[in-house]
Amino acid sequence: LRYSSNHNALHSWPITFEHCYIIALFILLLDASIQLQVRQAGVTIQKIVPGLQSRCGQLDQYFNICSIRKFINSHFVLRTQRDRMPMAWRERPILELRGQMLWMPPLHCMLYVASPLPRSLQELEEQSMHLSDIAPHDATRDLILLNQQRLAEMELSNQLERKKEELHQLSKHLEEEKQKTENLLYAMLPKHVANQLKEGKRVEAGEFEECTVLFSDVVTFTNICSECEPIQIVSMLNSIVSMLNSMYLKFDRLTTVHNVYNVETIGDAYMVVGGVPIPMSSHTERVANFALGMIIAAKGVTNPVTGCPIQVIEVGLHSGRQGWLVRRCLCIVCLETVNMASQMESHGLPDTINLSPSVYQNKGYQMEEHGEIEVKCKGRMRTYFLQRNIKVTESEIMGLLVYFENINKHLLVPTDAHINGHLELFGCLHS
Repeated sequence: LRYSSNHNALHSWPITFEHCYIIALFILLLDASIQLQVRQAGVTIQKIVPGLQSRCGQLDQYFNICSIRKFINSHFVLRTQRDRMPMAWRERPILELRGQMLWMPPLHCMLYVASPLPRSLQELEEQSMHLSDIAPHDATRDLILLNQQRLAEMELSNQLERKKEELHQLSKHLEEEKQKTENLLYAMLPKHVANQLKEGKRVEAGEFEECTVLFSDVVTFTNICSECEPIQIVSMLNSIVSMLNSMYLKFDRLTTVHNVYNVETIGDAYMVVGGVPIPMSSHTERVANFALGMIIAAKGVTNPVTGCPIQVIEVGLHSGRQGWLVRRCLCIVCLETVNMASQMESHGLPDTINLSPSVYQNKGYQMEEHGEIEVKCKGRMRTYFLQRNIKVTESEIMGLLVYFENINKHLLVPTDAHINGHLELFGCLHS
């Protein structure tokens, strides 16, 4: 438009439809005298609604309208009719225009100045529109950009929440694996040795002047395996392993009761040491009580072939000096004490506990002389059989006294119970 200071000339200039060429993006010029016939349309809206290019289409053919004059002073919203749109556009979201209807008496027309109502860049893309299709002065631009920024912040927040949850799950999984590792470490090593390894410290090798070593063996284990027919070996293998596992679980519990350490378990052989790696003056009594408990516990294990209880195990004990070292999370004991305990076990009799003279010196136990045996590198040596502990009851040896006291004090095993009276103990348990 050319500016003129002559207001009369401006008002006297005749305005006709031929003079009106709308270059704005979303503007409609409606002829009120011919049922709101669209005489001019903006460039962008002609692309979206091609029917407006004919200059003879009516507004209600393409848009839903209601009471224009009634809402002339408020925002007026036009929505396209989907069935009037070209086939290529019918799958797209409905176009919504928000603007103002201006009555133009000289032209007897309605001027509709509007802008689209997208809420995000994605909606613009779905309608095949661009941000440049919106007038620069229109606040819709700022709202779209602000909403886009908010969506980006929400997505970033959601990503942080997902990463936080993943980190929580990984931390939980790491804690579970760490707990499994600690449980395995404590099952393999004494507690204070495991703690030193966890702290990254080196466990120095040492020598202990006084300790007691125990070896045990299931006398009938070879017979149990040999009684299986070749065709039964595979099916009986799990039963034999289950038998050993059941027996060793009982033995492992007794190691906790008497505070002794299970050095290794190979096949049917079970090795225990007392007074190592923590020195204690009562190591002999603890290992001896553990041996008595082994005899009782083994009678509760069933032979998978015959279905009868395992009848006999051999146990050998010896006290003396011993070396100790830790390599690759395994405890290794050495020196002659281990060899002597092994020979005590091999020269013993079924269902007995064979003692060396160093263990026999301890008082408080009922023992029986076994006689002399030939010991490798030592010559002839007198040995003894351990029969019972005259100071404690069978329930105390099995670590059941506290259990009974917690359940029912009237179920305590009588104080005169003897080491062969395990049936009394199990009868009391079943009752």
